[in-house]
Amino acid sequence: MQQNKRADSPEVISMEEYLTKRKKIKEKEEKQRKGQKKILPVNRMWMLADLYV
Repeated sequence: MQQNKRADSPEVISMEEYLTKRKKIKEKEEKQRKGQKKILPVNRMWMLADLYV
């Protein structure tokens, strides 16, 4: 018997599959964050000054 898959129905996966997919996604995001330059915090007064200039 063939089940019809609808586009609006969620995919059912096991908890182990979910956790492994989530772990891979988090590891990928951490690698991307490490590759980016750290942004220095901006003084809010300078932000306000930019609005008035």
